[in-house]
Amino acid sequence: MKLIATTPPSFPGIPSSTLSTCPRLLFLTGILGISLSACGVVPGTNIRTVEPGFAGLKIQLYGGDKGIENAEVVTGRVWYNGYTEEVVVFPTFVNTYPFTQAATEGSPTDEAIVFSVGGSPVSADVGISFGFSTELLPGQTRKTKLHQFYETYRKTPDQFRANELRNGLRNCFSSVAENLKLTPSMLSTNQQRLVNGVIDCTQKRFPNVVVQDISLLGPLRLPPDIQKSINEQFAAQQAAQTSESNRRKVEAEAAANVARAKGEAQVTIEQARAEAESNRLRANSITPQLLEWERLRVERARVDKWDGQQAPVIQSPNVQLGGNAKRNP
Repeated sequence: MKLIATTPPSFPGIPSSTLSTCPRLLFLTGILGISLSACGVVPGTNIRTVEPGFAGLKIQLYGGDKGIENAEVVTGRVWYNGYTEEVVVFPTFVNTYPFTQAATEGSPTDEAIVFSVGGSPVSADVGISFGFSTELLPGQTRKTKLHQFYETYRKTPDQFRANELRNGLRNCFSSVAENLKLTPSMLSTNQQRLVNGVIDCTQKRFPNVVVQDISLLGPLRLPPDIQKSINEQFAAQQAAQTSESNRRKVEAEAAANVARAKGEAQVTIEQARAEAESNRLRANSITPQLLEWERLRVERARVDKWDGQQAPVIQSPNVQLGGNAKRNP
């Protein structure tokens, strides 16, 4: 067998003398690389599982297809090259997050929404229900609202929620309160109007995010001196309303008594009028003939009752009454 001398291959960064003295090392390295490729394991390959209810964007970081425009919406088990690709996962279901002052909800730090009403700071615990959509944009065959969101903000869902979304809520609360011309004392009776305006404002501010609901999770917090002034004003209003209610009640009772007295007097007058009219009619109906007839009627009744006997004699020491009575000497 004739041996043919060959020149060892050159590799950047590795001296040729080292390669010439390590042919076995090169051989083993080549065999290992071929074996790994044959088994489907490529250096840098990663696996990401996109659970149901979520959607991922598989983004090329290098090459002609790099950028969000050519990103692929993926679900399930996703293979990607960690050196040249990135997978960002978004929840497509609507989930609620509380921005509160308490450390037991949402974040351990104070995330309350602080906004301005009439120049006074107001702190609010706010809950927002939102999600992301893979709906295609109008006139597009591949680009979705998810593409548009990431193209605009370049943030993960958590980063977006902690920064842009919280700041957007703060700005919307302030602008809606200003548009409604609210003052701190008006907040208690205008909370629903305020929240409805914030929902509309937030959805317009983030058109590529699904904002389903925004709600206040507790009473609004004002500076102590302003809250004290409002409480005193409210107490004074309540006292005035109570006084006015009592006054109206007394007036109503007095009016009722006057009306009752007038009614009773009117009844008495009507009764007297009826009696007078009755007497007048009786008087007009009495004639000499009627009187004579009445006398005869009475006489007839007396005769009918007479039993034919004389009236009894009643004696006394000095007087004797009766038809046959005699005077004593």
